[in-house]
Amino acid sequence: MMSTPSKQAAISAYRNLLRTQKEVFGNDLRAIQAAKKETYARFMQFKDETNTDVLDEKLTLAKQVASLLRQNVVQGESKDGEHFSKSRTEGKDSFSHDTTLSFPLELNITKDTELGDNDTIKTSKNIHRKGKRRAAKAAACCGGH
Repeated sequence: MMSTPSKQAAISAYRNLLRTQKEVFGNDLRAIQAAKKETYARFMQFKDETNTDVLDEKLTLAKQVASLLRQNVVQGESKDGEHFSKSRTEGKDSFSHDTTLSFPLELNITKDTELGDNDTIKTSKNIHRKGKRRAAKAAACCGGH
């Protein structure tokens, strides 16, 4: 029995997310299991969806999530085997770990991990801040006109 293209695309996106999770989270079985459970739940929400626009939107989201994981999440493992993850979204760092962080850490940085320096982040933040300040001053000065 042949699958419809959208079903094949969903299966492909699902498998891609599972592969990405294994690459990113390495040996952290708890993180892999949690990600797998969440992925399964999200895909099952739309298993009976027939609207191709909704399906395309969800498949695009799945690709974006896989890309975000590959580029912005770094898995770290301390010498005692405890794991933690660091992700970067919109210039803000967030950490997730099960126990107290101990150093030194071995980081799982892959070929897809987005590397940058603080100068580029500071520059991009300043651009956005300047624009907001100018808009606020113009609104205060002339009543927005």
